[in-house]
Amino acid sequence: MHTTNPRRVGDRWVFPDGATLPVISGGDHSNAPTTVDALRNTRAQYLNDIDVILNAAKDAKRDLTPQERADHDAIVALIEGDGGLDAQILAAVTAEADAARFAGQESRKASIPVPNINVRGGYSVGANVDGGRDLDALFWATADKVAASGGNAFHDVEQVIVRAKHDNGPGKVAPRIAAYRPVDHGVIRDFQATVAEMAIVGMMVDRDANTTAKGFQVARKLPAYADQWKHILNALDVDTASAGTEWVPTGIGASLHEKVRAAGKVAPLFARINLPTSPWKWPIEGGDLTAYRVAEPTSDTATKVTASSATTVAATFDAEIFGARTLWSRTLDVESAVAMAAFQQAKLVQAFVDAEEKAILDGDTDGTHMDTDVHALGATDARWAWDGLRKKAIAQTLPATGQTTTSVANLLLLRKAMGLWGVDPTSLAYIVGVSAMHTLLGDSNLLTVDKMGPQATILNGMIGSVGGVPVVVSQHVREDLNATGVNDGITTTKTYNLCVNRGEWALGQRMALDIETSDVLYAETFQRVAFAFMREDLQHIGSAATNDDTAIAYNITP
Repeated sequence: MHTTNPRRVGDRWVFPDGATLPVISGGDHSNAPTTVDALRNTRAQYLNDIDVILNAAKDAKRDLTPQERADHDAIVALIEGDGGLDAQILAAVTAEADAARFAGQESRKASIPVPNINVRGGYSVGANVDGGRDLDALFWATADKVAASGGNAFHDVEQVIVRAKHDNGPGKVAPRIAAYRPVDHGVIRDFQATVAEMAIVGMMVDRDANTTAKGFQVARKLPAYADQWKHILNALDVDTASAGTEWVPTGIGASLHEKVRAAGKVAPLFARINLPTSPWKWPIEGGDLTAYRVAEPTSDTATKVTASSATTVAATFDAEIFGARTLWSRTLDVESAVAMAAFQQAKLVQAFVDAEEKAILDGDTDGTHMDTDVHALGATDARWAWDGLRKKAIAQTLPATGQTTTSVANLLLLRKAMGLWGVDPTSLAYIVGVSAMHTLLGDSNLLTVDKMGPQATILNGMIGSVGGVPVVVSQHVREDLNATGVNDGITTTKTYNLCVNRGEWALGQRMALDIETSDVLYAETFQRVAFAFMREDLQHIGSAATNDDTAIAYNITP
């Protein structure tokens, strides 16, 4: 039997085993075909060679010569023998059919936007959680509480509903990380932190990557992250081929979101609710039901219970795009961006926390902001987002305290002015500025944190308590106001202290933390501005006309 791949010598084909065939049909047997069509063409050429040999003998009315018989048998062997063209064609047909099946499988996998593959079955990360294999769910899985960035405090973290910036749908509820097996927590946290870092690095190095999703897609192609991303997906037991081209994050993820919650001082004082729509009216109970004495029934016509109805008010949450910004250089290379990623994350977190805290304290949505310097900055300033604590406290009617200094005694008077809304110390908080902090630390009547005991609840920024009410310090309490508690640009020597009933306020959230970039405003300085933003709103959820739930002393000399 002859082997394939002969070489041409004159008018004959010479095979590696020494056998030869005449060049009869002009077919080029020297190329080794591989596709089905090419193999079939070669087979047709060989059959044509056989016809030439047989027709030559037939036309001469003779038998085949020994050489023709040998050539004939050699060609037949090339077609029908072991490993011949018939066998090669069958194998090629099978291979092409398998390739088509493989391509169809990859196409089906690519049609799934969020890969949800687990080859380890019940041992895969998130296999024990309903919907827990979804990468968006893993990306936004939060803890119930996080340690505050300063001191020993712990802050609540809301369960996130994943929505894009302009998504008005119901969103997707991300599970708590506690729902996952403890052994899986490490890889989930690595996944969250890595994706957040990749998104920021991608936005830093590519001017066209102006969203977290685009930034992540850029970083996924960088050599600095290619292997790391594959390792994380393998640890998550996620199909790397599909995930590598399809999934992109919504928002910046639980990693930075929890850091925002950990860094806050004023915002963590208030409850957070997820807004199902925006705007959304939340019916609030305004007046309690009344209980009446009921006489012992002695007949079928006994006196009925006296009826009463609870009154309600409605707080309307209208979530706005609310956030803070920082500047990046447009000339950063990948190595510099990776090195700076952690610093930039911390900077963005703090910028957002600062903006949010200023808005909670000093927000004012009137056409003319109560502070002249903020009014001059325009409505893009965070302190135009909603009506804050100072605005409400100044507007409501409270007995004049006549306070001009900060002391424990004066804080007690401030609480007293709140009437029944100042009764429960667990629902209250004092908020003071930096100068007031130093004054109070010198007041022996302040119960400082170190004397409160191991069972005390400690809040971030808390220096102690007065009458069981925590005293929280914010560097954003203004110390450049006039005697009426506002900035007029003329008298700038006063500050204020607040006592607030925390249960009378709530923060509504429509979209969790995200980041975008733009270089339009800073093109000539080769800088790119990065925005950290959420869609949220602060609302007073009590009756503003009757509840003395937010008290202020504003004629305080620092």
